[in-house]
Amino acid sequence: MTHMELFSEPFASTGNIAGEGFGNLLGRPTLGMIQTVIRESIQNSIDAARVGVGPSVLMRVRTLKPAELAALRDRVTTQLPSECDSRDRLSKSLGKATLRVMEISDFSTTGLGGPLSADEPAHEESPDFVNFVRNVGAARDTDQGGGTYGYGKTVFYRMSRCSTILLDTMATDKGNKQRRFIGCHLGTAFDGEDTEGSKRRYTGRHWWGNRSSPDTIDPLLDEFAEVMAGQLGMPPRSGEDTGTTVMILDPLFDSDNDHDVFDELAETLLWNFWPRMIHSTPGARRLRVSIEIEGKEWPLPAPEDFPPLDHFAEALDVIHDSPAAAEEVWSRRPKAMLGHLAFSKGYRLERTGPATRNDPLTPKRSAHIALMRPVELVVRYLEGTPFPDERFEWAGVFVCSDEQEVEEAFARAEPPAHDDWLYENLPRGRQKTFVKVGLERLKRRAVDYASPRSSVDDDDEGPSLAKTATILGKMLGSGEGQSPGHPRRVGTPSRRKKSPPGVSSPVFECLEQDSESEVCAVFSATLSGIEPGQHVHADPYLVMDGGQAPAVGLGQDYAVTVIDMTIAESGRTVTGDFINPEKVDGTLKIRVAMPPSAAVGLRLTLSGGGS
Repeated sequence: MTHMELFSEPFASTGNIAGEGFGNLLGRPTLGMIQTVIRESIQNSIDAARVGVGPSVLMRVRTLKPAELAALRDRVTTQLPSECDSRDRLSKSLGKATLRVMEISDFSTTGLGGPLSADEPAHEESPDFVNFVRNVGAARDTDQGGGTYGYGKTVFYRMSRCSTILLDTMATDKGNKQRRFIGCHLGTAFDGEDTEGSKRRYTGRHWWGNRSSPDTIDPLLDEFAEVMAGQLGMPPRSGEDTGTTVMILDPLFDSDNDHDVFDELAETLLWNFWPRMIHSTPGARRLRVSIEIEGKEWPLPAPEDFPPLDHFAEALDVIHDSPAAAEEVWSRRPKAMLGHLAFSKGYRLERTGPATRNDPLTPKRSAHIALMRPVELVVRYLEGTPFPDERFEWAGVFVCSDEQEVEEAFARAEPPAHDDWLYENLPRGRQKTFVKVGLERLKRRAVDYASPRSSVDDDDEGPSLAKTATILGKMLGSGEGQSPGHPRRVGTPSRRKKSPPGVSSPVFECLEQDSESEVCAVFSATLSGIEPGQHVHADPYLVMDGGQAPAVGLGQDYAVTVIDMTIAESGRTVTGDFINPEKVDGTLKIRVAMPPSAAVGLRLTLSGGGS
């Protein structure tokens, strides 16, 4: 075959969808064009992965060589649509002295197999070819899949200045391997003439391929497809290299600078697909991606080396390895476990590489929950309240339950771009309730995680003791102290269990304000069997991200000092961090001055005497 033929789709007597309507099916995604293209293509690649094998994806941005551009003009797009707008846009792109393309190629996937005609029943293979090339809005055909060849595929056309893509796929039909190549263009509906000169109405959808009959068009097959793909410089494939390459002609990048293009591609991949790229992901599920721009391979950092994805990875590992340690999110009516939620917190590390570009996806400081279904592709990030201390950040991960009714509810709540959970789009019923309740509980946790809510109203005229106390209690961990507003009742020695000799570990009791309106953390400890001459020394410290951090060098705003120490039974108070209990058994109370929006811990040491 010397060149491919053009087929413009006519409206059927029973109707069709017009090209402009097809193009609008994606709606208005909240993401940018590049992000939506990458999300759609990678989701499709993951869904098409062969059983037990993680997919590999090659993303290339390149300028066609002169011979490749000539082959495109003279062998693929020799004939152009008669509709004016389509013809003009294609002519403008194809007439460029140098033409850039973007290619997304996957390997170890099933490719676009199944029947070539939409009216032909599928056999054992999924009808992926007709669902991607011909059909509109095909139903989800992969169990718990992340994406489908449905409405989202229109983004590939939107990404092209001339709304044109070329497809090269190695797939299976009726058990046999088959190479397929076809070109696709999306325009607008128009009136034109058919081959016999009769007036007809056309949808605006066009294909280049093999006109096997006047009423349809098929892709080039096998050696013809292989030759055409080779002449355009598309990645070679052997008979076992099943998968698909989508070439987008004249892509719409915000910048032509190679560094800018890489940064946007890399950050989009990492921010959206890190769950499938971290070291702990099993090989059978792991996504491997390489990026090549103008013949040069650009290394993609591991998510663990791309802050704050290290924290998100740790949170997901909790759900994988220790689900009992994660929080369960429940719906009460109807009763159902909606999924697992886990958190990780730590120091905020400097952003690197693609995260330092202008207007990055990666937040300057993480306080977000990544939402995903069991397929573990990030749907969106739910922003919450950051830590008061800007040196620290947190990350959460929610994975909805794989129970069929629950997973299906969250899947159905996703728009065509798979970038949100919109319960408003679901009909009234159990599934709508699952998504609505789940999102409400997650939003509350996102707000409360760094600053848990208190049942006690804060005093508008002074510092918020309740907020600070809950921060302190959270930082110190479970089992130390309790909610603000409910101070621990200090009992008498006769009512306490007999403690071992010495001084116990201090326990956070509550917050107070001293006469100078300073915020004070109150701790208590048990004294038992104190020998003559022994004394207790109190050493306060800042608690940062659950760990100890000295306040040295942090300035007066982070100063922590012991105000006084009191023996509860005798009422004896000593100013400062040193007290001689004088053989008293009972309760020692320690007040520590602290920053109003931080947390402190306390160490007590006993020294002196005869021991």
